Amino acid sequence: AKGIAEEDVWSKHDIPSLPAERVVRHRYNPETRQFIKDETIVKIEKKPFTHGAMRHCFRMKKLATPPASASNHRFHSYGWSRASNYVAKCYMRRGNIDTSQSGVDAVLSDIILQYEAMHWATKYNTTKAPKKIDFIRAYAIEFVDRPKKPMFAVERFVDGADSYGNGFLKHNTNAGFVDLEEHRKTPQIFSAYSFYASEGCRLVADVQGVGDLYTDPQVLSIDYRFGDGDLGPRGKA
Repeated sequence: AKGIAEEDVWSKHDIPSLPAERVVRHRYNPETRQFIKDETIVKIEKKPFTHGAMRHCFRMKKLATPPASASNHRFHSYGWSRASNYVAKCYMRRGNIDTSQSGVDAVLSDIILQYEAMHWATKYNTTKAPKKIDFIRAYAIEFVDRPKKPMFAVERFVDGADSYGNGFLKHNTNAGFVDLEEHRKTPQIFSAYSFYASEGCRLVADVQGVGDLYTDPQVLSIDYRFGDGDLGPRGKA
């Protein structure tokens, strides 16, 4: 899969013309099980381009961290037109961004959940399966200069097509859906693997993405620890 777009497929949305905003980034360290904070700058649309049952999704750009070998002038001369594309997702409550503590906790839980899925993907890749898999890295951003400091979950935008010409596909869900049109084996085998390898304690569902580069999964547990989408043993049935 092409996965991460090389050309700016969002150029028509003119995101570089938007005002830049300062954010605090919350990156999860699975070794220490703690979040590391740093500051960066982003540009994000004011209106969502799509939404689900609980979250709204916004187009966003973020400048990459300059390499140590790059001069500050040369790096920043590329500007926002070379900035990477991201999708920022926030929880909604009564028509507004949920800035309550439960809303913040839900975003941070999503980040931890993503790393849990990555953990099982790493173990799956050690089984000598014919196709390796991976999950997009995710982190949270806090808009510290906005009222109530809303928190968003952020991932790189996934674009392109797999070797069969398919774009973004959802292969299964946490509610029992299994794609029967494309009949991809790897995503379904991975979900089953996560269940058996964890001795029934985990099942990675909502497997979706381009090729075998996945994003935005849902982990099902025996104790409902992974947010509202964790349907527990019922979801595994």
